[in-house]
Amino acid sequence: MTPKIKKKSKTTPTTKPKRFMYSPSKVQLALKAVHDGMSENKASQTFNVPRTTLRNKLSGKSPEESTGHSGVTSVLGKETEQMLVKWLLSCSRMGFPVGREGLLSSVKKLVDETNLDTPFSNNRPGKKWFYSFLSRHKILSQKHSEYVNRARGSVTENKIRNWFKEVYEVLGENASILEDPSRVFNMDETCFNLAPKGELIIGERGRNVYDEHTNSDKENVTTLFGTNALGKWAPPLTIFKYERIPATLVKSAPSGWGIGKSETGWMTSETFFEYMANIFLPFINESNIIRPVIVFMDGHKSHLSLYLSKFCRENDLILVALYPNSTHILQPLDVAVFGPLKSRWKKIVKQWRVDNEKEVSKFDVPTALSQIIYDKEMASNIKSGFRATGIYPYNADNVDYSKIIIRTVPEHDTLINADNIKCHLQFVESKIKKIDVNLLDEFKRTKRGHYEWDGNENATMLFTLWSQIMDDVNNPENEITADITTPTTSNLNPEMWLNIPSSSHAEDTEYSTGENPIIPGENTTPESIVIVPTKRTLTTVFNDIIKWPVQPLSKTTRKKEYTPSVITSDKWVEFHEIKLNEKEEKERRKEEKKLAAFEKKKELERKKIERAQIKANKNIKQKIVTDTESSESEKSWNSKMDVSFEEPLAQPLSLDQILPVSSDQPDLNTGDYILIEFESIGKRKLKYKYVATVVSIVSKSEYEVQCFEANNEENTEFVPIENDVSIVDLTNILYKLPSPELRLQNRHLISVFPGVVDVFEKSRY
Repeated sequence: MTPKIKKKSKTTPTTKPKRFMYSPSKVQLALKAVHDGMSENKASQTFNVPRTTLRNKLSGKSPEESTGHSGVTSVLGKETEQMLVKWLLSCSRMGFPVGREGLLSSVKKLVDETNLDTPFSNNRPGKKWFYSFLSRHKILSQKHSEYVNRARGSVTENKIRNWFKEVYEVLGENASILEDPSRVFNMDETCFNLAPKGELIIGERGRNVYDEHTNSDKENVTTLFGTNALGKWAPPLTIFKYERIPATLVKSAPSGWGIGKSETGWMTSETFFEYMANIFLPFINESNIIRPVIVFMDGHKSHLSLYLSKFCRENDLILVALYPNSTHILQPLDVAVFGPLKSRWKKIVKQWRVDNEKEVSKFDVPTALSQIIYDKEMASNIKSGFRATGIYPYNADNVDYSKIIIRTVPEHDTLINADNIKCHLQFVESKIKKIDVNLLDEFKRTKRGHYEWDGNENATMLFTLWSQIMDDVNNPENEITADITTPTTSNLNPEMWLNIPSSSHAEDTEYSTGENPIIPGENTTPESIVIVPTKRTLTTVFNDIIKWPVQPLSKTTRKKEYTPSVITSDKWVEFHEIKLNEKEEKERRKEEKKLAAFEKKKELERKKIERAQIKANKNIKQKIVTDTESSESEKSWNSKMDVSFEEPLAQPLSLDQILPVSSDQPDLNTGDYILIEFESIGKRKLKYKYVATVVSIVSKSEYEVQCFEANNEENTEFVPIENDVSIVDLTNILYKLPSPELRLQNRHLISVFPGVVDVFEKSRY
């Protein structure tokens, strides 16, 4: 006979009972009720405190004061740890997060200052205390901080709420679009690294592991994404650094995927305009989405252009720029899509290498991304992103304002509690009575009548001190700093602050060891009245040692211009047309100033030539007079006169022979002779002048010229400089010279001008 096998009974797993479902105050009430005659069972049921707990406290097995938790108390105590938690949270919310080393160092300073007896080595807590501290305070955890620049840190909740209100008001009749998720879009671009990092791998312990890639770890490709609040993607646009897009790239891209180009591979205003005109608008029409539609995007300059705004207005596309520096709060793609998208991208790159036996190239980016974005989970993320940013449903209350960095220091415990204030008052009043038994009554009468103190002048400051403490007792909400009992005069300091002679003798009083003794009587002097300050509270010590974060004041004085948020609104178009007109006016004034400077330069050159002509005429007359007064014979004088008439001294070219070159109408042709100016390179800025001839006209403002050098000392004959052909700007051309006489001399063609040319050649000086 086979033995019967007992079937195992099905037992439901028991959950661990929750402990300490009562507060310490209830324990005290239950104990008081038992002391007043209530039974332990009745008190346990009435106040919901375990009977065993009451019995242990009544029998002395455990202290009557309840801590609210089992086991030993923490080394620093509950109050100190609560202060540390509040400090850590405040620092984190204000953009000054504290790491493990910062916390441990601060605790060491606190322990050193308070002389607290701890098991810490050198008063510095270790790893075990740190992780126990985190486990005791579940609100804290270790995490990687996210970098946020100061511009993003300047965003406030009030500014974001005002932006929501402004957009709704500017939309006017079109505000109803915000209620249709198919017509609410968000666009943004992000880059994808072809060799992403960050995944954990398995390798030999103690050895470095390398992941070899043919792609550069800095090479990335930018892609623009657009989606509506229903999770439907608009055709993405991947941008490549090309002047002409290869045909193989277009063929390898998925159907409907946009391919763009730019000089840098980043988004530009031209590329974005072409996307909106050639890809996004046809997508709206093919999808039968009712226009107008709203597109939310960041206010990058590549998204803001006047011709794009006008195009969108004509085609019922409303562009709305998100509040500046708040995309980490208001951009649905940033908040809920790009994070998971890039995590999946890392996996795709790894799997692509396994499946295709090659790495992902930039040509493969559109195909690889198409495997990710059309997933159902991604559509769910998109809807969550629109909801979490308040874009759809359109509600400023849905925004996660906890991401905003706090700009003001939150209230921390720097106040002395009311009990401490009353203790200070009692202490001061007891010392006043010992100095003069009637003085305190006089203080009270003056205080009740709201009079000014007109008694003993030496008691004026003591009355002010007592009056302030009375005010603080009556108004405990007022902020009382820890050094309230420290007067500001030199005669009243922490060691000696009751410097008032007694007008009557107080009765002899016995002093306990815990008091500060004052011996009354005739021998009482100001020097003998010493009151030792009370011991500083933990709050005071904590605030002295632990520094609360303070936001630095911005030193920048640049005033930001207001820019309308709705890009296709009349205000935005008007604003940018004004800016465009101001820019054109500025350019016009710049050109006028440049032309005026050019004309002034020409005028100075003209006056210089006139002065040179006058000087040359004076030299000729002086030479004739000198020759006339010489003692040479009549024959030699006649011969000289003959020579002078046959070969007269050369004079500078007259103003009628040279023509200034205008920047508006230069009137220069190939073969014309000109005078050009070059500025030397170096510390000494010298301006050289050369004769040149126009070889060809490169553009309206650039000319190819052949430079000449002087062939005689009078600077009237010039020959071409070998291999000296250059392109000069119109601003370097000073004058148009008259056509010279061409002479052949020793197989060289010499250009002879009818007068002296004002040149300054480097080779001759």
